[in-house]
Amino acid sequence: MTEPSHWPAYPVGPKDSIFAIGVVSIKFAELERALHFLFGTVFGIGMDGTKTIVAKVGSATCSQILSLQLPTVEWPTQYRADVDYFISAFDICLENRNQLIHSQISVLSSDHTILSKLSKKGTSIMAAPKLAELRRVADDINTYCIYGRALGNSINLASASTPPAFAFPWPSRPPLPHKMNYSSEPLRLT
Repeated sequence: MTEPSHWPAYPVGPKDSIFAIGVVSIKFAELERALHFLFGTVFGIGMDGTKTIVAKVGSATCSQILSLQLPTVEWPTQYRADVDYFISAFDICLENRNQLIHSQISVLSSDHTILSKLSKKGTSIMAAPKLAELRRVADDINTYCIYGRALGNSINLASASTPPAFAFPWPSRPPLPHKMNYSSEPLRLT
């Protein structure tokens, strides 16, 4: 079934920007699954137990709980450091995603999408990302989906009581995600 080319008939913002924000949303749901996988790995519980906890407290709280629990886990330093690094990246991705998903979109020029929202303090904040920045947010989230799964798999295999017949290569840390710049200061478009 083909969607009518005129949908939606109401203004929503630049199509490429809207598409990029949609990709952020979809990929973030996948990133949450990687976080849940690592949560279960750190706590030594299966996905059923993890899903029960996550459903009650949400991913942001799971990230905080992981940060608190991680120093007590009897793992090699590298395992803890890499999970902590993932948590830091997840938190940046979470903030970026929340900023985007809770923003109102305006169009000032063909080069910029203007995003505005209220901060938790009630202050109006804005950002004017170019399309490349919105795509970068989605790409960063995708990178950490892959890294989180690979890290969980590597830790689980390395920690197995019986040496596995195969091993995943230990994943290299990707650069930390780009953090979007929302501000209450007047926007300066470049």
